[in-house]
Amino acid sequence: MIDGDGDDISILHVDDDPMFSELVSRNLSRRLDGATIDTCDRPEAVLERVDANSVDCIVSDYQMPGMNGVELLESVRQTSDVPFILFTGHGSEAVASDAIAAGVTDYVQKDPGGNQWVLLTNRIQRAVREHRALAAQEESDRRFTTLIQAMPGAAYRSPLDSDWPIDFVSDGCRELTGYDPDELESGEITWGRDIVHPDHRGAGWDDILDAVEAGERFDRTYRIRTREGETKWVREQGLGVLENGEAVAIEGYIFDVTDEHRRGVELREKETLLDSLFENVPVHLFVKDEEARHVRVSSAVVDNPEEFVGKTDLETRAPSGKEHDRNAYEDDLSVLETGEPILDKEEYMPKLGRWNLTSKVPWTDDDGTVVGIIGVSQDITERKSQRQALSRQNERLAEFASIVSHDLRNPLSVACGNLELLRKNIDDDRLETASDALDRIDDIVEDVLSMARDGPNVLDRTRVGLEDAVEEAWQTVHSEGVTLERPEPLGAVYCDRARLVRLLENLLRNAVEHGTSDDQTLSTITVRRLEDDIGFAVIDDGPGIPEAKRDTVFERGYTTNEAGTGYGLAIVADIAIAHGWVVRIRNGDAGGARIEVVTDQRLTLDTDTQSNSRSDD
Repeated sequence: MIDGDGDDISILHVDDDPMFSELVSRNLSRRLDGATIDTCDRPEAVLERVDANSVDCIVSDYQMPGMNGVELLESVRQTSDVPFILFTGHGSEAVASDAIAAGVTDYVQKDPGGNQWVLLTNRIQRAVREHRALAAQEESDRRFTTLIQAMPGAAYRSPLDSDWPIDFVSDGCRELTGYDPDELESGEITWGRDIVHPDHRGAGWDDILDAVEAGERFDRTYRIRTREGETKWVREQGLGVLENGEAVAIEGYIFDVTDEHRRGVELREKETLLDSLFENVPVHLFVKDEEARHVRVSSAVVDNPEEFVGKTDLETRAPSGKEHDRNAYEDDLSVLETGEPILDKEEYMPKLGRWNLTSKVPWTDDDGTVVGIIGVSQDITERKSQRQALSRQNERLAEFASIVSHDLRNPLSVACGNLELLRKNIDDDRLETASDALDRIDDIVEDVLSMARDGPNVLDRTRVGLEDAVEEAWQTVHSEGVTLERPEPLGAVYCDRARLVRLLENLLRNAVEHGTSDDQTLSTITVRRLEDDIGFAVIDDGPGIPEAKRDTVFERGYTTNEAGTGYGLAIVADIAIAHGWVVRIRNGDAGGARIEVVTDQRLTLDTDTQSNSRSDD
């Protein structure tokens, strides 16, 4: 038996002599273990086997009826390159020449007295082995070519030259640079001279040579300019090609990293910003990982933030206290497990004697998975003390309002009642003066109560039609001989309705009470939107407010009318401040006063609000 592996070899022997076919099959089977030998006496049937791709080698006689061996070979070669060995006793130089011209794999002469079986077996083994090796190489080349074409970049081969001439470059060059591969391969365009950005030409060449000589991979990032003039960042990786131990060329791969470079720049900018925040913001910032361990801690309120890194709140030696640290750790676990933030939580730390306001939000990756915590904590001890002081102040104001309302108004009502009885029986001008004084006291009490009620308390905001509010306020103002005009729809504003009406009452009353002078009498008050719809104005045609006095008219107690209380415009200012609005004084078109209220949002002008605004109460 001849040494050699016959496994998985399928041989088709073609001969019109059945006895000889049997002899060939028996001899090949003895010498090729595992080989499959089929016989065929019709050349036409061979083509069917070839089309089915079910044969590794064809062994054919030459002289056969209907189609000789060379004609069969020519038919096979039209569709297949399967190994074809002509095994015949009718050989001649002409036959051999025709067979070679038709693409025969080998030619074996039948020799009954010689070693024809050994020779045939060897030729079959060699033919199948070489055919399979060639097919494997072609498949490998095909896969490599497909891979190169599919990769989003350019593979290349270049001589060792700092100008980077190109011997070969893949089609990806076209998308990367805008140039066709043949433009670089022909030398019409040179990578180092024409494509590499001028700021990077020649840069790093010595490092590349060192890497090539050391047999190491080089890796560099630089800019290029495309055919269209676009600038891109690319990354290049390559190795030297050695021949007889000497580097003669470079093979590598270049790909676009513009987006990665931009993201890297953005990331560095964010890191710089984060560093600045951690170092300069006067609040306590911290970042924790998925196990609630500190990753980073600011130094705003911590002397040595590095002591916290890698530790949970339970493991640190913070001076806040064990109970606080335990609660903080439980909050961390809650954020990590639920993904829900904890916002504006007030925490008292008895050891430090202070209050903190802490917020913690989940830190997620690109997939939305919670991978940590980002938090901020600030000292609100002073703010809390101020809030407590304000609360106590409001309580005192409430007590004061109660005293004014009950303990002062009751005797005032008694005095007014008795005065009315006296005036029925006694006609004395001094009683009229006393009545005016009691009325003034009543006005002062009302204004003081309003100041107490309308301090910086919580607003009950709703959507309020401004035109209806003006109408309601005008009903409470004594206005003989004065006309109120609203030349255009006033829209609606989001506010506390009761306080808006109070503000308008005081603006309208102020215009009426101060609208008459020795040389000018008030006749018209106009309410209209501001030009940009961010607020409204109350305009009168009275004597106006001197510019020198406009800074003081909103102060408590300031008045130019002996009968006034000095609280009207002060109340206007307080209500505006409570809403976040601004009050300013301008000259009216007719020379009178124009008091503008600039709101914190545009006035909406939908007609539904104008007709239904009272339903918002």
